[in-house]
Amino acid sequence: MLLTRRAAHLRFGPDMWVFPGGRVDAADANHAATATRETAEETGINVDPAALVPLTRWVTPQGLPARFDARFFAALAPSEAEVRSGSPEVAAWAWLPADAALEAHARGELPMWLPTFVTLQQLVGVATLDDLVARFHPGPGARLSIQPQRGGLRRLTQPWAGGIDGRPGPGWIVGRRGWVVVDPADPTGETAEAVVRAASEAGATLAGVAVRDLRPERHAGVEMFAAGLGLPVVGGPGSSVAPYPVTERGPGEVVPFGDVPLVAREDAAARLEGRAWPGTIAFDGPAGRLDS
Repeated sequence: MLLTRRAAHLRFGPDMWVFPGGRVDAADANHAATATRETAEETGINVDPAALVPLTRWVTPQGLPARFDARFFAALAPSEAEVRSGSPEVAAWAWLPADAALEAHARGELPMWLPTFVTLQQLVGVATLDDLVARFHPGPGARLSIQPQRGGLRRLTQPWAGGIDGRPGPGWIVGRRGWVVVDPADPTGETAEAVVRAASEAGATLAGVAVRDLRPERHAGVEMFAAGLGLPVVGGPGSSVAPYPVTERGPGEVVPFGDVPLVAREDAAARLEGRAWPGTIAFDGPAGRLDS
């Protein structure tokens, strides 16, 4: 994967490692045209717009000084492609396997935003165009819904899970007057806005976020609540590698916000099956374990 480091003099995101890209110009026919133009300007690599594979959609949270509605694409570059940057916005670049880039981020060597972090997670193991298309294929569609259960529990069905069009993402809202959002999957803002409206209508406030692990379809929407609304985030052991502030909680510890107890416990099944992601933890809510 090609990553570039934004120059230190830039007002927005200096020294952050990102994918090539930028703002849509009036002359651009569409998002794909912007992606190819910006890639050529920043790296000297020419990509056919028709060869781009649509990946995900990300919207900057409310409350930040600059907001963007961004579309991510990918394309296979020829093996001999070399970066020839003439852009003052690019200070450095690196070709890295996705997992190596994530490991470098965990060591503090490649600071990055959540969209870059999650996209790299989604690209781990992708080796061919067929892999790429299959990994990001749109889902069947998802209708956003918040369904009350018992004991201060609400089932949350989210569109745009991991930012992928049509992918449904399950989550939960725990609380009566102080709501905790569990596994926010949607980085477009649709779900966050609906949850804020629902809380207002119920006479509740949002207290925080809990994440059961760092797979993309469970934490891609965290910043809508954390950066956008200033809410605290809790995750399991190892979740602090995420590119947002998170407080780790281990088995037996209680999530320190909300008005209905949410207790962390080990997700033994995930570990036994070898599918544990960083930060894997289970939560017991008012009706027992919160399951997908």
